Amino acid sequence: MKKGLKILCAALSLTAIMSFSAFAAETRKEYRAEAEPIRTEMKAMEEQMDALRESNKNSMEHFKNIHLNKKETGELPVDKSVWKEAKTLRGKIKMIREENGDSQVKNLRAEAKAAAENKDFDTAILKLKEAEKEKEKRLEMLKEINSIWKQIDDLLSSGQ
Repeated sequence: MKKGLKILCAALSLTAIMSFSAFAAETRKEYRAEAEPIRTEMKAMEEQMDALRESNKNSMEHFKNIHLNKKETGELPVDKSVWKEAKTLRGKIKMIREENGDSQVKNLRAEAKAAAENKDFDTAILKLKEAEKEKEKRLEMLKEINSIWKQIDDLLSSGQ
């Protein structure tokens, strides 16, 4: 029994020791080398997000113009059932935004920067990775919203 306990303790100790990164960033140069691919990926995601936002903005303008026309003239340029369906889809977009809440990417990047300034490079890398995952979630949300805006655009275009 004692021998089994010693083996178990040794295995746990070895596991704990090996869980720490042996090649953790110890200098600013190593930190920058590890952080560069993360930053590059985040920049590429931001470019995709900008394109999606622009597309969403154009679709939203079309939706708003129809709504303004309805307010001013009292008539819809599209069928009433099409307009109701478009409003329902617009409600889905609002729900998606509410579910996902505010982005924490800026806060995480600021924490990473502060950690790097304090020479806590491991924490800085972890914060950058968290920011990257957060940005990936945000990108997926924007893709989903974009597909809904396309559906709305198609509905409104076919209903005119």
